[in-house]
Amino acid sequence: MIRPLCLSLLASTPWLLAAAPPPQPTQDLLRFANGDQLHGSFQGIKPGALALWQRPDLTSPGEFKSAQIQKIILRAGRPAKSNESLAHIAMINGDRIPGTLIALDDATVTVDTTFAGVMQVPRKLVGMVAPMPLGGRVIYHGPYSEDGWLMVNSDFPDGIPAPAATDDGKDKEAAAKPAEEDANAAAEEDTGDGDEETKTKDAPKAAIPRWDFSGAAWYWNHKHGATALVRKSGMTDRSLLRFNLAWRNRLMVCVAFHADGTRPVKPAVNDEDVAKDKDKAKGKDKDEAKRRMMMQKGIGPGDMSCLPQLFGSSYVLQINSGYAMLLRCGFDDKANPTMEHIQVNNPSIRLPETGSATFELRCNRLKGTILLYIDGEFSMQWSEPGLAEEGGYAGKGGGIGFLTQMENSPVRVSDVVIAEWHGMPDSARSMQVDAQDIVLLTNGTDRFSGHVTGFLNGKLLLHAKFGNFSFPLEEIAEIRFAADSLSKPEEPATERIIVRLDPIGNISGNPVSGDASSLKLLTPYAGTLNLNLDSAVILDFQPSNNFLDDWDPQF
Repeated sequence: MIRPLCLSLLASTPWLLAAAPPPQPTQDLLRFANGDQLHGSFQGIKPGALALWQRPDLTSPGEFKSAQIQKIILRAGRPAKSNESLAHIAMINGDRIPGTLIALDDATVTVDTTFAGVMQVPRKLVGMVAPMPLGGRVIYHGPYSEDGWLMVNSDFPDGIPAPAATDDGKDKEAAAKPAEEDANAAAEEDTGDGDEETKTKDAPKAAIPRWDFSGAAWYWNHKHGATALVRKSGMTDRSLLRFNLAWRNRLMVCVAFHADGTRPVKPAVNDEDVAKDKDKAKGKDKDEAKRRMMMQKGIGPGDMSCLPQLFGSSYVLQINSGYAMLLRCGFDDKANPTMEHIQVNNPSIRLPETGSATFELRCNRLKGTILLYIDGEFSMQWSEPGLAEEGGYAGKGGGIGFLTQMENSPVRVSDVVIAEWHGMPDSARSMQVDAQDIVLLTNGTDRFSGHVTGFLNGKLLLHAKFGNFSFPLEEIAEIRFAADSLSKPEEPATERIIVRLDPIGNISGNPVSGDASSLKLLTPYAGTLNLNLDSAVILDFQPSNNFLDDWDPQF
């Protein structure tokens, strides 16, 4: 059953008290295959796979061949109207079609969609039907825009200031490099003898390294890691966090979850302590200069001392190419940051030096259960005290965060999903078998195998070894069809595009025609579809499984 969002928990999170940024204009963005990009307004598709693009400085829409386009981001990644339900069917070619199951037999699966009406597809092309995926609501899926994300570091725990625009309009990152080098040199000079106060005051300000948003992903392309990317709400007591990481060189990334972002104020000191502090002022100035130099140069490999300051009371998963380590972060009674390594029997994982993977954390704050999956396979489990137990679950908030820790290791974060979790401990991939259909219920534990024979009066019919069963649709999380009953997916067409929907869904096919609000798409499983684009956020003209194709340091 779908559980209500824990509003009282989210309301208690200090991060949520920050004022929301003013709304930005929702222009469309056309990104070309060579990395160039153009703001304007998508006007449709002409026969011959020509995309129409309008700008105020054009008297008529421009035409661009699909081979020239990488993707079109609609309304700055914001849907005109999101699909309210997460119910969908998963096709064997990787498409996910949002819709409610209304009919099913041995030959076809029929769903009712908000964007294309009633769709009937061959059952042999459907790998899974998900009436209630995850057993709860998806709270966040993206990123399709920068909304709700914040960048923090030790100097700016509540958000680093926006970068100043350069006068000549050149790339901010390129313009910032000399300033960064000058600031590092000045900080190094501050560690010597002399007037520390004057040197610190006169040192040029460094350009703070920032994450870059492009398309539907966040990128880190700096030499050192010093800035964390955070989203300060979303996770509930029983929550699932899924994300895709892509990286170059070696991987070392920290992922915070159930973070509250609090940093307690240290207790007041007495007069004697104040006098001692004054005697050590110069030494502290020198230490401060060194600290700033280290922050400007970045957080070194494996350095975890800043994690409580960045994420507050939380759990932080450190993902390395060869292992995964979980840390309990917080503060003691004197407001000093604390970290504790949580032991696990086998922390080893195997990841390539350059590659990508999908990570999934399933957390039950009430029971203290934390599970990690990598590319759909169970990896490891930690057991912590529950929220009401002595010592209690460390993560009191609902925030998440990402921080890179390896030098010269660019990282991409995409396909982030925060959802309520039904408590199911198994990997979804392990449920599919060759000879039998599998029905998994929303309680996360009950599953039945056999042959799904139909759908009648809102109930799924299953013929099993020990009898016939019927299940109300609202009690079913997933239906996975026997692998032996499925066809092999065909090679995708060369001119196909993928329409990505919010909050879940992607539909591929050859574009036939369309306008700014609808698109006619020729699909391999349902023929020609007339898609309403209200819930669409991206038109992907050159989909690729190779993340390097989309890795552009200049964006």
